[in-house]
Parts: sequence; structure tokens; C-alpha cells
Amino acid sequence: MSHAGLSSLETQWSTSDVMYGRELMMGTPFWESPRTWLDQSPVAYAKDFKTPILLSVGENDFRVPMNNTLEMYAALQRMRVPTRLLVWPDENHWILKGENGKVFYREVREWLARWLK
Repeated sequence: MSHAGLSSLETQWSTSDVMYGRELMMGTPFWESPRTWLDQSPVAYAKDFKTPILLSVGENDFRVPMNNTLEMYAALQRMRVPTRLLVWPDENHWILKGENGKVFYREVREWLARWLK
């Protein structure tokens, strides 16, 4: 299960509202050490993806923008990993609306029940 998860540190840096913070954590801007950034990006390991995953994202998330989730979804689909994508058009980084929360937790529960045996 991944909600508001990132797939690529470079993508996260270039689209998030906290790009300078990412440079501080990495110790350098992307262009000065691209290998370091790539080595820590989950999508760089897509060839090894096998675990079914439920992806969830709010369309109004400026902390981890939706493109990260779509990038991960594309990689998982390309690797033929069982995947489900939930997009919340009226949510941001957190699922805050009551009805959306009910649906979110129901989806998580059903996903885990299906895949954890």
C-alpha cells in the first residue's frame, strides 16, 4: 500500500513544494550527483517489482504531486504487477474528508485481505 508515495527523487524535486528540502536531504542538487538521486529512487528498481500494490493519491497534493504515483503505476503496470490506483480528486496530501476516509480504509482492508494470506 502506498499513499502519496514518490517514485523518483528527481521527479519529486522538480514538482514538489519542498524542492530545497530535498536538496538538503540529498546533500546536493540532482545535476551535481544524478547517480545518488537515482540510486535512492524506487522506480530505478522496477525490474525487481513483484509485490502487488495499492496506490493512492490526492490530486491536490503539492507535497508529493500526483505525477509520482502515476509514474510508479506505469512502472508496475509495465512489469505486470497486480496494481490498483485510487485517485482522490478533492484531497491533498492526506485523506481528510469523512466519506473518502471510509472508502480509503475499506479499499486498504480489502486489498490486504486479498493479498496477505
